[in-house]
Amino acid sequence: MITRLLRKFTSLNRNRMRLFWSFWIFSCLHFPAADAKSLSYSDNDTMMLFRGYEDTLKTLQYDKISEHSTDKEKLDANRHFLHVLRSALELPGSIHYPFDSLTTIGRITSPDNQFRIITWDIAKNDGTFLYYGFIQSYNHAAHRYILYELNDKSAEITDPHDAVYTPDKWFGMLYYKVVPERYAGKTIYMMLAWQGYSSIITRKIIDVLSFNDKGEPSFGMAVFKKPPPGSRGNFRRIIFQYSANAFMSLTYNSKKNIIVFDHLAPMEAQLVGQYQYYAPSFIVDCLAYKGSGWQYMADIDARNPSNSEDKDYIDPSKHAPDMNKKEHDFDAHSLYNPDK
Repeated sequence: MITRLLRKFTSLNRNRMRLFWSFWIFSCLHFPAADAKSLSYSDNDTMMLFRGYEDTLKTLQYDKISEHSTDKEKLDANRHFLHVLRSALELPGSIHYPFDSLTTIGRITSPDNQFRIITWDIAKNDGTFLYYGFIQSYNHAAHRYILYELNDKSAEITDPHDAVYTPDKWFGMLYYKVVPERYAGKTIYMMLAWQGYSSIITRKIIDVLSFNDKGEPSFGMAVFKKPPPGSRGNFRRIIFQYSANAFMSLTYNSKKNIIVFDHLAPMEAQLVGQYQYYAPSFIVDCLAYKGSGWQYMADIDARNPSNSEDKDYIDPSKHAPDMNKKEHDFDAHSLYNPDK
C-alpha cells in the first residue's frame, strides 16, 4: 500500500501544497510510534517514503532562492521547505538517507557518525542573510539519533567571538568541513564555515561543536591557546572578516593536522579595521594542534626551509595563491590540498 501510494504521488504533476499535506498526514498515520530498531532505512517502504519527501523538497528548494523577488515570498517558501524537511528528518532511519539531490543545502556527517548537520541560507534583498539548519545527534543513553533545529539569532548577537551557543540560540553559518579532535578527555569537532555577513563583508569562521553527556550540542569552546593576531579575550571561535569581493581560503590539512588559511590584510595601511577593504595576501598562516589547544603559526611557508629530506617543503614563490582566481579558495596552494 505504501509503495502504491508513493508511486501515485511521484507520478503527479505536483501541486506543492497538496504534496506537503499529503506526506505530513501519511507519515502521521503510518509511523505513530516507531523506533530506530523497528524501522530502518533499508526497508523498501521506508526508502520509498524518503524518496517521496526528497522529491517534494526538490520542488520546494528553488522557490526559496530563485522564484521569488521579495523577502516575504522567500521566507514563506522557506517555511514550507523547513516544515517538510523537519518531517522527513524526524522519521527513524533518516540519518542514513543522503538527500543528495537537494543542492541548496549543505550536509556534513562527522567521521565517527556522532552527528549530521544540515545548513542553508536565505539571501535577503538588503544583502544580509538568514540561516537555518538541523543537527541529528546520537544519544548513547537512548540509543538513537535526536533531532535539534538550529534557530539563527545572529541579529541579536553583538560580540560572537567569546560566547557559547545552543541550537535555540545559534550563531548562523554554513558549515563545510568537520575536524574531530580530542580535547580534555573528550571528542570535540572543529567546524569550518562560511557566513555572508553583509553585501560588503564576508566571513570565514572556525567554530567548535561539542556534546554533553546527554548528547545535546553546543557551539563554542576556549580551545584557541594562541589565536591569530587581533584576537582578544578568551575566544571560543575564530572569525575572519574580509571584502565580499575577495576570496579567502580556510581549510584543513589532514597530513599535518593543521587548519590552513590565507593571511588577511587591508588594501592600504590607513584602512586597518575596515574589513570591507581586507583581502588575502600572499602569506599562508595556520592553526596547529599542540595537545593543549590550537596555536597560531604565521607565514608557515617561511618556517619550512628547503631540505631534500623534507618532502613536504613548499616553495612559496611557486605556489602562492593567485588573488585573481576564485579557484584558489580550495586548491591553488598545495597546503590547501594535502593530496597534491
